Amino acid sequence: MKTAIHNPIWVFLGIGITTMSIFIVGCPPKGGNGGELSGPFVGAARCQPCHANIHQNWGQTLHAGAMDALQAVGHADDPNCLPCHTTGLGEQGGFVDLATTAALAGVQCESCHGPAGPHVMNVTDAALRPPVPVASEVCGKCHTTDTYPQFPQWKQSTHAVVTEDPATNFSAGLLLSTCGPCHSGDYRFQAIIRGESVPGNLLMDVPRDQQHAVECVICHDPHSRTGNAANPDDARDFQLRYAEVMLLQQNNSVAVLTDESRYNLCAHCHRTRDRTWTSTTRGPHESVQGNVFIGEMPMPAGEENTPLVPNTNSTHRFVPAQCATCHMFRQDTPSQFAPPIANHTFAVQLDACSSAPGCHPSPAVAEADLINLRTEVRNRMEAILARLGPPSTWDYSAEGGPPEPQQAAIPDAIKKTRFLYKYILHDASEGVHNPSYVRLMLSEAERLLTSINK
Repeated sequence: MKTAIHNPIWVFLGIGITTMSIFIVGCPPKGGNGGELSGPFVGAARCQPCHANIHQNWGQTLHAGAMDALQAVGHADDPNCLPCHTTGLGEQGGFVDLATTAALAGVQCESCHGPAGPHVMNVTDAALRPPVPVASEVCGKCHTTDTYPQFPQWKQSTHAVVTEDPATNFSAGLLLSTCGPCHSGDYRFQAIIRGESVPGNLLMDVPRDQQHAVECVICHDPHSRTGNAANPDDARDFQLRYAEVMLLQQNNSVAVLTDESRYNLCAHCHRTRDRTWTSTTRGPHESVQGNVFIGEMPMPAGEENTPLVPNTNSTHRFVPAQCATCHMFRQDTPSQFAPPIANHTFAVQLDACSSAPGCHPSPAVAEADLINLRTEVRNRMEAILARLGPPSTWDYSAEGGPPEPQQAAIPDAIKKTRFLYKYILHDASEGVHNPSYVRLMLSEAERLLTSINK
């Protein structure tokens, strides 16, 4: 089937099963009050015929109504606000004012993808298609002010860092499909979010500083109100890709615990992998926060019903937004027009600990409780490590322990102890995510060591 009719005005853009989309190419799109757009910016309405679903979903977001928000507070002509509430302001063919370029009001497709004029004039030329950006700098063009500081906060977080070891392997063409889902924004965006076929050497020879980490689009869907936020305020949505809260039934099956889809947004990556206490090469993955929070751990086949310690609910499990309650505590904004600021450094804010009835009476009390718990856990962990002795005698073969052939000689009690020790260690909260569960693991590790020395 031909993709174009031989007429400079009309172009076929595609025929679906039940509909046919046609729009005019070559005639400038209309602006407000009879005005016409000129230059490379064409407006979101010109994207709609081919990208109907995306356009419809975007139309329900706050980005689409960014100019409406300004008008509602009497700032529709405020030069301090317009750059982030319009499309192409200050650029050739971009927004000028509502009288002449209303078609470019709001945060539209071209705000993130760049001008689409050349693409619209020749839709069959793949080289002219607007880019699909992954980098957080795209969002950072606007989300970088005192009232919208998400980008500079994210830059301070470890989510902005491409972890060195995985990045080195990715550059060598290794482990991308294994580690990439959580350590490569490039891989996750293409392979998991977009569902594209991605070669294992996608990042071959790409240096670490040119690889993408956990960028904004990894957690947020720029195009849609998803309904995944837990009780958002002020009719907001946050456009989260996955549910902010998941109330899970505890489990100890490797197959269940490695199913990413069962978890909330954060635990899609902050979860266990397939290692159990019988593993000998490596211990628990450095990301078991979600499972410790839930109070579960992976067990070998046949032992799922007899975990090393009983599954135990966290006292924090039912906080309103789970992980986000403490790690993204929403603080007041300096502007009367902007929403509360969700902390994107992901550092724990102790104000969150006293924000709900029945929790810690004040941030000061929360801090004291935190210090006491972490001191207890740290001291007990150090004592367990001292009792284990030199790592060369008990650790995993790839982590400084005996080589693989000698791992079989390590007593089961030591294997269980090292797994419990590293499960706590790699949770990295020193007990905060689930105090009762961590204390049970510490007590069991201490008991196992005592049983060996009898």
